[in-house]
Amino acid sequence: MATTDIGNPVGAVQVFDFGAPHLVPGVARNSTVSGGTFCFGSTATGVVSSGPSSFSPGSVLFTPNASGLYFNGIAMYSAGSNTPLAVAVGGIFLLQVVANVVGGQNVDTTGLNAIAAGTGAGPNIGRALTDGASGGYALVHINP
Repeated sequence: MATTDIGNPVGAVQVFDFGAPHLVPGVARNSTVSGGTFCFGSTATGVVSSGPSSFSPGSVLFTPNASGLYFNGIAMYSAGSNTPLAVAVGGIFLLQVVANVVGGQNVDTTGLNAIAAGTGAGPNIGRALTDGASGGYALVHINP
């Protein structure tokens, strides 16, 4: 049985990236982020303007342990507080399951860096490609 609340204990395990990784560079916001944890963008307003010259990777701050409405992607590696971090916003990953999922089913995050069957009422983070039993893993296409 998998340990709960840590995501995949070996970090982000990306199986496919469609030939082009969908990574967003940013910074771990005021906390250590473990590889494989679900992250969301968390920053102040006004850090970018209408032109691309206003953007830098430091403009995007990521916070770990995303759930429900707040999910942007998966941390690709561990990063210390206020250090650079890449977050995958698309791809196919091995993710921990906390409530059974069936291949083809929408999945949602539970807030425990794991997935469960999507309810249809809220935002889904992707779709399962394989079945997964609670406490195990499933292959999931994330597409927030």
